Amino acid sequence: MKPTCAVIPAGGKGTRLYPLTYAVPKELLPLGPVPTIQHVVEELVTAGIDDIIVVTGAGKRAVEDHLDELARRGETPARFAYVSQKQQMGLGDAVNAAAGAVGDRAFVVALGDGIIAAPTQASLLLRMLAMYEREDARAVVAAQQVPQADIPRYGVFAPGENCRDGFSVVDLIEKPPIERAPSNMAVCARYVFHPTIFDYLARQAPGTGGEIQLTDAIAAMARDGGGVYACPLAPDECRLDVGNLKSYYDAIGRMLGGGARP
Repeated sequence: MKPTCAVIPAGGKGTRLYPLTYAVPKELLPLGPVPTIQHVVEELVTAGIDDIIVVTGAGKRAVEDHLDELARRGETPARFAYVSQKQQMGLGDAVNAAAGAVGDRAFVVALGDGIIAAPTQASLLLRMLAMYEREDARAVVAAQQVPQADIPRYGVFAPGENCRDGFSVVDLIEKPPIERAPSNMAVCARYVFHPTIFDYLARQAPGTGGEIQLTDAIAAMARDGGGVYACPLAPDECRLDVGNLKSYYDAIGRMLGGGARP
């Protein structure tokens, strides 16, 4: 089943970026000459995905206006649909909000507040899509190596066997303490899913922070018959995000310094 659409979660309030995001959605903060979410759209289109479902929330009308203006001006071939995340109940809840729009299709999830910078646009996502088909996977998740001190900030992989371009996933642990972490490979903002992920999300109990964690649903899928794989970033790829003030300023610095390209 080849993925034919994408979900961009963009409903978060951006509280870690206050006061920048009092009135401007974090997804519209610029990285280089265009807003962050526009880079994400261009990445998806380059990978052959132009049917895009954006999950929004209160105060995010400007995101819709920007993307609709791109389409109106003919600056993107993407087609946009919008669904609302009624409450801020975590990334898993945001993805599940798109279930009706996705239907029975395989799909990509690309977080709207970060880009994957690389010499060739969409190189990571193209590897993930190829891995999804080659391994007959139920999920492929991007992975990045993180410093030990940062492990408690991420969902962390318990790796299985190596395969072309990555490894199988035995388990995933959301924000583990360092001593319980099964590796230093962490989830990295891009996913490819079979629609059965919605079955796991629908019955997922709240986890870390009282939220519906996408990581927990993927872990349940991995433990329930496998079919979950991780695709690490290549040495010349990096994640740039606007999740908090430090990461945003670091991303701007890397782009202005010529150290990264979207």
